[in-house]
Amino acid sequence: MEISCAKCNSTFVLPDDRIPEAKKFKLNCPKCREPILVDQDTMDEKIVAPEHFPHDAVVAFVFVKNRDLAGRIEQFLKGRGIFVSEARYIHEAVDKVRINYYNILILEESEEAKSILGIVRKWNGLRRREVNIILVEARCQSMHPNEAFMRGVNAVVGTADSERIENFLDLALGDYENYVEPWTEAANKLRLKG
Repeated sequence: MEISCAKCNSTFVLPDDRIPEAKKFKLNCPKCREPILVDQDTMDEKIVAPEHFPHDAVVAFVFVKNRDLAGRIEQFLKGRGIFVSEARYIHEAVDKVRINYYNILILEESEEAKSILGIVRKWNGLRRREVNIILVEARCQSMHPNEAFMRGVNAVVGTADSERIENFLDLALGDYENYVEPWTEAANKLRLKG
């Protein structure tokens, strides 16, 4: 069983032979010693199935709890011909990011979203470069490259600019296209030489 600590965001595996018979149990995080309440009923609720989209489709994954903001983001993306997947709960979001391929990840800046960014940090450089990660509701200035770099994402949109989210998403998508263009061109040249 995989267990995550909400305080330090570490993840560890509890071997099956060490899982108590009880549906709910408490244990301490091996890293920070914070108590963790494990409810097996909620952990087994849903198994996330792989998603299917058309071949060569551009697909965005959205994990934003503010339903109004998430709706506006999804409407903007769909207006650009981008397929959208979303999750409301962090365990579902983590599973989706682990088993599906997305071109764009749009995440809120929150403690929960850090576990998704932890998955991204484990990707190799080529895989990471292929995904445009945009952090919204960030506690910083929008589109600041140093803030994005420090958070391990491609672009940030500050909380103060949520009212103009469409404008900032347009900028973030354009900046990413400029960033990835030389890499794509180099990869194409290597394939031609093949």
